Amino acid sequence: MSAILPNTTFLVPLDDGLFVEAVYYGSGTLCVSSQAGCAVGCPFCASGSRGLLRNLSVAELWAQVEGARALGIEPKRLTLSGVGEPLHNFSAVREFLEGCRSLNLPLSFTTTGSPTALFREMIRLPHNGLMLSLHAGRAATHRRLIPQGAELGDLLSVLEETLTGLSRRRRRKLGINYLLLAGINDSPTELAELLPLFHRFPELTLHLLTCNPVPESAFVSPDPARVDELHSWLLAQGVNARRANTWRVQADGGCGTLFVRKLREQAVGVDSKLVLG
Repeated sequence: MSAILPNTTFLVPLDDGLFVEAVYYGSGTLCVSSQAGCAVGCPFCASGSRGLLRNLSVAELWAQVEGARALGIEPKRLTLSGVGEPLHNFSAVREFLEGCRSLNLPLSFTTTGSPTALFREMIRLPHNGLMLSLHAGRAATHRRLIPQGAELGDLLSVLEETLTGLSRRRRRKLGINYLLLAGINDSPTELAELLPLFHRFPELTLHLLTCNPVPESAFVSPDPARVDELHSWLLAQGVNARRANTWRVQADGGCGTLFVRKLREQAVGVDSKLVLG
């Protein structure tokens, strides 16, 4: 039996001098970036702090897999949960999914759900899982945390409409990411706004996430006792709530830090315009 590898974060150089970041988790998952930078503008996110540089090609998506293999890592599954918004590079992402399926390599996505028309389409793709990053139960909080995303009400409408037409097995492949931020969204009052969704679709999972510390960020997550308290409260409300696994809460468990550091070194300018694939 091969030894379990620790988390490994690495940069893959691109032909134009940029770099893209990927993270291998010791659990067997390789987290791949879909863009260099990001236009969504989440204020807590290091990887999007410089705006969008450009979309990645399908070849550049595969280059991250080859980068892992060059380090002696053979991933068991992939997730497009790294730097960038997959829906903003949708054509390349869809082609990448087709290639993964041809190799029997499971691929999952993490998205903020914008634009909603493509979000609806992404839900129905033959993926291995899809996580919608909401981080809020109220529209005002959602707009603060995901300023360039879709309206919360629109996202929930698309999600509920699409879930209604899916089997229970397919519904189990979808979930909600909720990054707990102290004093902003870590109250039962905020989380209670999402209870109707989880009561209607009990197959959904709510993933409670915490921040990987970034020196220049003012955003922090509540202490572990508070996270445990909220987790217990959600379970009591009948929500299938989970906390982040041990691989993702390690100091090097997040994606974007190396990418931002490299941009600082290169003093690369950014283009904040949204470019759809």
